[in-house]
Amino acid sequence: MTGWYEVPTDHMSFWDSEVLNTGKRSFKFIMTPHVHHWDSMMIFEESTKSLFPSDLFIQPGKNKPIISENLSDAMIDFYRAIGIFGSEEPVRQTTRRIAKLDPKMVFPMHGSCLDNSVFSKYTEAIMKNDFAYSGNLLGQKVPIIT
Repeated sequence: MTGWYEVPTDHMSFWDSEVLNTGKRSFKFIMTPHVHHWDSMMIFEESTKSLFPSDLFIQPGKNKPIISENLSDAMIDFYRAIGIFGSEEPVRQTTRRIAKLDPKMVFPMHGSCLDNSVFSKYTEAIMKNDFAYSGNLLGQKVPIIT
């Protein structure tokens, strides 16, 4: 059985907490089911304490490449508007887990990077706010069909 580009699947799979050592870097894989999609995964580079959180910590708008200001309210508003998360609980479970890693830098898939000085504000916003899908999808009200 092969995967993308005919690479055998036994050479491209990583499970939760497995580490890929490249010599210079160690990449820890973190399975994060239902943090955006059912098969979501994040990567934590252990030597630099860099977190690559996929769609978590999205930064809407045009901002500097690296921010140290608290834009977590805008992040929560954006999540509500686009309907990216089906439920808060899987996101909160993941947030608790990655907060323990204490990343020095966070590199979201979309938007600005977050330095450690503001990371706790973003995790706090996820833990304390409702942001899951509530009938809006990409900013439009989706009618319920019965």
